[in-house]
Amino acid sequence: MIDKIDKDIIIYLSKDIELSKNLYKDMAKIFDISEDELINRLKKLNERGYLKRISPIMVHQKSGYDSNAMVVWKVEKDKIEYFIDIIKTINSISHVYERELYPNWDYNLYTMIHGKTKNEVDNIINYLSKSINNNSFKVLYTLKELKKISPNLEELIK
Repeated sequence: MIDKIDKDIIIYLSKDIELSKNLYKDMAKIFDISEDELINRLKKLNERGYLKRISPIMVHQKSGYDSNAMVVWKVEKDKIEYFIDIIKTINSISHVYERELYPNWDYNLYTMIHGKTKNEVDNIINYLSKSINNNSFKVLYTLKELKKISPNLEELIK
């Protein structure tokens, strides 16, 4: 069970936060607790599965990354770990998921690739394809972002 302060911390972290050189110290003041107590609470929330991580989220459209593609790959089970190790070295890939296979859809790995141009995205796809000697993929370019919002945690946990 979490208390009101923990709930307030989770809600606070789910919203946009001002940049700060002393983030935890500034956050602790908001909740009228010490920085050490805040850090201990964050550790416990993480250990109990309420928090996965605290990290910035970049709005890629505002940073000049205007081209995106979901690429689905058919990768043999024994090559998945090797492929993921390559993917981890590429900062332009924000997501990678392994998915279940279906009778009419045998693509088991999904990657989201971002680039400043379509050509940049294509170069990354070609690099990945050559790195694992795999031409079994489909590229689904983003045409328009239709919905991207975080859930309103205030509604969910209060």
